Amino acid sequence: MRAARLHGPRDLRVDDVPAPSAGPGEVLLRPLFTGLCGSDLHMWHGGTGMSAGPLTLGHEFSAEVVEVGPDVDDPRVAAGQLRPGALVSVEPMWTCGHCGPCRAGSYNLCRNMVWHGLSDRAGALAELTVVRPGMVHVLPEGLDAVQGALIEPLAVAHHAVGRCGDIAGGSALVLGAGPVGLAAALDLVARGVERLVVTEPSKVRRDAVSTVLAAVGAGTASVVDPTETDPAELARELTKGEGVDCVVDAAGVEPAFQSGLSALRPGGTIVTVATYLKPVSLHPLLTMLSEIDVRASLGYRGDFPPVVDLMAAGAFPIDGWVRQVPLADVAEAFELLDAGADIKLLVDAGA
Repeated sequence: MRAARLHGPRDLRVDDVPAPSAGPGEVLLRPLFTGLCGSDLHMWHGGTGMSAGPLTLGHEFSAEVVEVGPDVDDPRVAAGQLRPGALVSVEPMWTCGHCGPCRAGSYNLCRNMVWHGLSDRAGALAELTVVRPGMVHVLPEGLDAVQGALIEPLAVAHHAVGRCGDIAGGSALVLGAGPVGLAAALDLVARGVERLVVTEPSKVRRDAVSTVLAAVGAGTASVVDPTETDPAELARELTKGEGVDCVVDAAGVEPAFQSGLSALRPGGTIVTVATYLKPVSLHPLLTMLSEIDVRASLGYRGDFPPVVDLMAAGAFPIDGWVRQVPLADVAEAFELLDAGADIKLLVDAGA
């Protein structure tokens, strides 16, 4: 079968490799669409994670069930839901189930976790891949494979917004309008936030987030270039000087983080969901004087089902920010992603 494998920094090749099979307690899937994200790009730049040779990338994906392996103890099999031909979205975390966080239900913090497609667990940029049944979410009628491939990044945003607490009727600032920032903005609207500011230096991304916000009835949200408009000043202006209730930092750069802190009301919360590659400065006195909560968000925990429901309800329109490319062009797709030429690229494994 064909698989896109990372052989080293910026060295991604479509190779012919042996096809996997479903072992005991496993499900064999045929990936349909696979999203490329910042984590994939970090791996591509550094060539990391290849402890056992070339790495097959791909962790954001929809798929068709090919085979349910032996000894799969899942009630969805008997119910006829988890069966060959079923359309699914995959939660790509291999967790241990027995460490402290797993026992407490915080499986996204598993101390022994590996990510499908970001480790030696061969990912979805291939014609076939194998996962555990607990990682599989069967999609309802009405959702297609393209939407299914977006559930994972939407779940990342959903979990991050959930870390803000109940902010229905309140105000929020989203820093960065890449896929997760765009998704966070839509999720905030779905949760009833009434005053929303989104910052993004790229005009392409500003236009895209403005379009999707208008599509869900949030056309009055402020989408601004942070190099031209001070986000903190605008946030205070929109909240009569108080500051916003929550900031979702999907930018991952220090100037954005600092502006986010300045934009918060006393008692507000900033949630970092961006992958920071460098440390930032934080004076504890600043947060203490206003009792600001600084929180992080990692992955998702029980977020796939509500995101599927929200997607089915129309909360996440995809027009204007998602583009498809064939598996044969995946190397060029990474170059485009690195150049910022696209917002979200989905690789069509069958094209």
